[in-house]
Amino acid sequence: MDPNTPGNASQVDAIWAAKRQAKKDKRRMRSTPRPKLLINSLMDAFTIILCFLLKSFGSDPVQIRESDDLKLPRSTSVQPLEDAIVIAISTKAIMVQDIKVADLRNGAVDESMKRDGQEGLLINPLFDSLKEKVQHLKMIAARTNQPFEGKALVVAHSGTSYRLVTEVLYTAGQAEFEKFKFVAAEGGKAN
Repeated sequence: MDPNTPGNASQVDAIWAAKRQAKKDKRRMRSTPRPKLLINSLMDAFTIILCFLLKSFGSDPVQIRESDDLKLPRSTSVQPLEDAIVIAISTKAIMVQDIKVADLRNGAVDESMKRDGQEGLLINPLFDSLKEKVQHLKMIAARTNQPFEGKALVVAHSGTSYRLVTEVLYTAGQAEFEKFKFVAAEGGKAN
C-alpha cells in the first residue's frame, strides 16, 4: 500500500482516525476511582463547631461559686452579670479570675505585700496581676478596634471589712480599672 496513491491515502487516514478514536474511547472507559469521603475532616469540623456553640451560648459570661470562704451578700436587685475581670475577696485570699494573688490573715493583707506598709492602700501582688490583665485586654481591644473599658466585678465575702474593699478598689484603680460592679446573690429581703 503506497500512501501516495489517492485511494490508499484515504484508507490510511481512516485507519489513523480509527486508532485515534479507539484511544479516546479507551481513555473514557478507564475506571476512575470514586473520591472517598474523609470522615476525619468532618469530625474535626463538627468538633470545632460544637465547641464554638457551647462557648457562645453559655448562660452567664461569668460564673461565681459560693463556698464557706466566700458567702455573698444578698440583694433584691436582679441584673445580669457582664463579662469583666473578676476580683474575688474571700475570708482567706484575694483572687483574680480564680487565681489566688494574695493571702489574708484575720481579714487583712500582710503589710509586707503593700507598697507603703500597714497604712498603705496599694496591694503589690494584686496590682501586678491586674496590670497584666489590663495589658492583655488592651491588646485585644486594639486588635478588635474596640475601646478598653476597664471594667471589674468585685465579689466580696459578706463579712469583708470596708478597709480591705477600699484597698482592693484603690489597687484596681491604680491598675487602670475605672468601672466597678459589686456582685451580690439573689434572695435579699425587701424593706
